[in-house]
Amino acid sequence: MKIKMLFAPFVLLLAGSAMADGEFPSYLNEKYCNDIKLDFITSSIKSLQSYRDKQLVSQHRGGMNNIRKFLDQREDWLKECDQYLSQTKQNRLFLDDATTASIFEAMDSVSDELTSLISGVTYSVDAGGSPTDVAADKFDNLFKLVDDHQTTMLMKGQVVYR
Repeated sequence: MKIKMLFAPFVLLLAGSAMADGEFPSYLNEKYCNDIKLDFITSSIKSLQSYRDKQLVSQHRGGMNNIRKFLDQREDWLKECDQYLSQTKQNRLFLDDATTASIFEAMDSVSDELTSLISGVTYSVDAGGSPTDVAADKFDNLFKLVDDHQTTMLMKGQVVYR
């Protein structure tokens, strides 16, 4: 039993290092990554906007956790594609380095804020304000960055809506 337990970390280490730089899963290609990006900037953003507008203020922790997981999953997919595109010299996922970094930072910021609210962080608010105003602002920043990217791409004739 001890031999198997000692051997297990090496198997995991070997499995984790199986993909060297430049080696990617077979499903990763430019079309797949474009589809993932389009899905994010269209339907995923609509889902996030709907949550922000209709459910965020309720402060329901289960809903916050679900939307945080949804956002984190999309970010993982997008980052995988961005890594693939940048390592295969096909540019970045969102226009350029700065745009890509700012969108990923905004996604992290929203996720971190939702995590804080789920764990019970509270804010003192002015009259008429809500404890979720900070999260709402972070959502709005993400939406603005994605909308700005989408507008730029439309002006270049490079975005197709689903």
